[in-house]
Amino acid sequence: MKFGILFRIQDPPNAEHIGRRMRESIRAAQVAEQAGFDGVFLPEHHMMDDGYLPSPFPLLGAMAATTERIHIGTTVHLLPFYNPIQTAEAAAVVDRISGGRLRLGVGIGNFAPEFDLMGLNKKDQVGRFAEAIELVKQAWTGETFDFQGQFFKAKGKITPKPAGAKLWIGAMSDVGVRRAAKYGCPWPTDPLHNIAVLKHWAGVYREAGCEFGTSENCSVVLLRDGWIADSLDQVEEEWWPLVRADHWMYFQKVPRFITALEPGLAGVTSEHDFKFERHRIDRFVVGPADECIRSIRKMQEELDMDYLVLTFRFALGPDHERHLECIRRFGAEVIPAFH
Repeated sequence: MKFGILFRIQDPPNAEHIGRRMRESIRAAQVAEQAGFDGVFLPEHHMMDDGYLPSPFPLLGAMAATTERIHIGTTVHLLPFYNPIQTAEAAAVVDRISGGRLRLGVGIGNFAPEFDLMGLNKKDQVGRFAEAIELVKQAWTGETFDFQGQFFKAKGKITPKPAGAKLWIGAMSDVGVRRAAKYGCPWPTDPLHNIAVLKHWAGVYREAGCEFGTSENCSVVLLRDGWIADSLDQVEEEWWPLVRADHWMYFQKVPRFITALEPGLAGVTSEHDFKFERHRIDRFVVGPADECIRSIRKMQEELDMDYLVLTFRFALGPDHERHLECIRRFGAEVIPAFH
């Protein structure tokens, strides 16, 4: 199993030092490579006051140029917002800089205001997404294409084509995971739902892989939040208060939680209703090394994932130096147990 890190580039309240956060993520990517991680990844969002990264490709290029071995990628790039030819070209450039290490995770988008920003109708997101996937895949072959769709029309070819880039398709629904399987792409999960929900979707994904004949190329990329410390009490005291607001924000804005499979969310009406001892179960990889290893093994048994991508640092912290310390410690104390 491979290990990665997702960097959430945010600087509340008003992004005054967002450039520093970006530079710190480049340094963290170098430390992650030295510590034994297999990949580093960036998200994408728009119109966030804290500067939440709206354009991952420039930063991906910097990470690609300052590392040598690890995957460089997105979880996820919001593909329906863009001309897919421009995405294909930008991704190909980053892939060439990295020497073929790009993993382009794409997603359909969730927040209606982001579609408004791009001048798009959210009702068109499924059609735009499907056509954009087809176009990126065709463009990456380097061959001439003539694509005539409802939302996109393109004729020609791109150059240079990627050297080794792979496409991942994120999803948070039965329909979404079937789409990922249809195209034979690895499926990056979200970090929010518990393992019971993800196990259900993994079953749908793998069944669809059999149906479409793509099982060979299907794999689960599990996203979780984590922190290594001397005790769970230390995690709850020092790390959890920095993370809770992030989970509450998504809980409010992403109405896709399956309460029948997530009883711990029953009765949650405010951020403070998220209790660490209950909320961490099947969501977090936290605590001393042996506790982290136990949590990962349990997730492996349920999901049989091929990649685990963790977020350690959030908008409110921990700070850069503690983040680097966590990366090094996780690489030394946890990752070797899975090699």
